[in-house]
Amino acid sequence: MRPTFSKNTGEALRAAGSLSTVGLAFVLALVIGFWFGTVLDDWLGTRPVLTIVFFFFGLAAGVLNVVRIVSRAFPSRPAPPPAGIPTSGGGDDRDLDDGEG
Repeated sequence: MRPTFSKNTGEALRAAGSLSTVGLAFVLALVIGFWFGTVLDDWLGTRPVLTIVFFFFGLAAGVLNVVRIVSRAFPSRPAPPPAGIPTSGGGDDRDLDDGEG
């Protein structure tokens, strides 16, 4: 017997697949930033200044990667209106203008 998959199952698997790359993308950005800073420090003789600077660049890039991956996995949906507030302007049609001025 074959398992049946719904549209929600496919979306969940797609989200899980993209979210599985979050840790790798974050760590890779940190490592690349640190490595690049170390290489530049060795070349320019400014140890450890550029290593620290590029570590923080890698940290920022890692956080940005995480935000991008998560926002793609969970696209924003409009929030439902609060209870008791009409959604289609189906309120009162009475004219509140008293005709003066």
